[in-house]
Amino acid sequence: MKLKTILASLAAVAVLTSCEDIFEGGSLQPDGSTPSLTINNPSKNQKVTATTGLRVNITAVDKDNVENLTFTLRGEGSERAVINFSTKPGRKVVEFDTTLNVSGVAPGTYELAVSATDKRTNLTVQQVPVLVK
Repeated sequence: MKLKTILASLAAVAVLTSCEDIFEGGSLQPDGSTPSLTINNPSKNQKVTATTGLRVNITAVDKDNVENLTFTLRGEGSERAVINFSTKPGRKVVEFDTTLNVSGVAPGTYELAVSATDKRTNLTVQQVPVLVK
């Protein structure tokens, strides 16, 4: 009987020590470990047209889960976004691939900004210029 109690106690200790949030007081404050974010497509100064659209392919990785991805396309020197949307993947590894419709976007130079936020509110932002023809 004592052996079962000791084994159960050891199992409980192992489970509790593996959960770092318990020992951090459940804090969801930033911990300094920002999500890794890579824009695979578009490449810098890539030309896109209304017929091809803007293919966006990103990879995001974080030990605490990528909770939010935000995509914003803004004209050079403009504060107003012509395209802005978010997704909430809630996974440690995210492969996101989509094609954006740019048929209503005026020709010019734009900046695609992608931001990834983890569950502890750590933020990473990557930007790439694109040319809409």
